[in-house]
Amino acid sequence: MANALEGAITSEDVLGKDVIDSNGLFLGVSDKLYIEPKTMRVLGLSVDKGFLRKGMIIATTYVREVAKHAIFLNIQPLFLLKGKQVFGCHGGKVGKVTAVEAVGDTNGIAAIMVGKSRIPMRDIDMIGKNIILSITAEEVKVLVRTKKDSAKMKPKPEVTNG
Repeated sequence: MANALEGAITSEDVLGKDVIDSNGLFLGVSDKLYIEPKTMRVLGLSVDKGFLRKGMIIATTYVREVAKHAIFLNIQPLFLLKGKQVFGCHGGKVGKVTAVEAVGDTNGIAAIMVGKSRIPMRDIDMIGKNIILSITAEEVKVLVRTKKDSAKMKPKPEVTNG
């Protein structure tokens, strides 16, 4: 049994450690483990982001390494996109990200919200300090107008006497 446990880590090796994202940004401190009760498999860990800030849960698939003093992730969590400046492909300013829509329970991006505009992932070219779209700022405005116009023009149900 002792050989089977050699190299294993304990909850003490994980809890209370700094959690660092893939860009080196400090996210918070690990404070809980989530364990599947039948298999005892660790599913994830929660991260305390500090006083009056909502914490988060990170699935173990997003943990790159548990080191001596920190836990390193292989992702940048989606909530960090909020507030980033968004530009069209020709440099036109679109606005700031107000919300991020995830793909299910993953860290994948389905879409971002900039004002009243929902911009799907297929229209995002690059994410860095700012977000660059593969469409122009004008095309984003046209999409919003088109949605408004189509909502106004919904067909009315036909009334028949019959």
